[in-house]
Parts: sequence; C-alpha cells; structure tokens
Amino acid sequence: MLGRRPKEPVGPDLRLLCRELMSGSVFGFLAERRNGLFPEELFADLHPSRIGRPSVPPRVLACATVLQVLEKRADHDAVAALRCDLCWKAAGGRGLYDTAFDPSLFICFRRRLALSGDRDRIFTRVREIITQTSVLKGRR
Repeated sequence: MLGRRPKEPVGPDLRLLCRELMSGSVFGFLAERRNGLFPEELFADLHPSRIGRPSVPPRVLACATVLQVLEKRADHDAVAALRCDLCWKAAGGRGLYDTAFDPSLFICFRRRLALSGDRDRIFTRVREIITQTSVLKGRR
C-alpha cells in the first residue's frame, strides 16, 4: 500500500525553520521541490495493492536515496542521518520529531524500482528538474 505524507509533520516544519541555512544546497533544492520532483503518481506502480500496512511515503525514500548517493552513505548511516540531521529531515519533508524507518526499507525500495523496469526514475526526475530550472534561469 502506498504510504502518504501526513497532513502535518510531527513537530515543527524544518523546511520553514531551516530555509536560510539550506539556501543554495541540495537539501534546500529537495525541500523546496520534493513535491514536484516526486509526486505520488511517480511511485503508484510500486504499490499496486490497496490492502496491507501503508509504506513509508516513497517521496521520503526518494529524497533519502538522493542524499544517500550524493553523500555515499550506507543504508544504516542514511537512516541515522534522516533521524538526526535537520537538513536531511527538512529535505525529506520530515518534522523535527518524526522518526526514521528501518534501513531494510531501502533494499525493498530499490528492489521495487528494479523490478518496475524504471529503476532510474528518481535520478531521471532530478535531472529533468535541474535542466528545467537551468533553462528558466538562462532566459532571465
């Protein structure tokens, strides 16, 4: 079952609190654009069933995956960063008191992506948005 983001984060919204600190960084990029980067529809095929326990929202896993690759972190270390690092939390849309998830979810997420036939969809979307943003800046 496709997990959905709660309407309100657990605790203060770190995207708003840390906006100035993250300005111009990959954390700020993900925090400001994650909804457009990773809409629920992008991952609907990975969770076709409407029964069962909801997954961690794929948007959170996608943001964490981007940061994990950029920072070359192991699954366990990426989850620790999502649990403790304010920039990681803000980038993933987590509130100050939100907890992370079990590191094995990265394995399940990557497996679902691989089986879907579009394993690179996360980084394809990031490239598309960066290209669009660059083109728009060039027009000004």
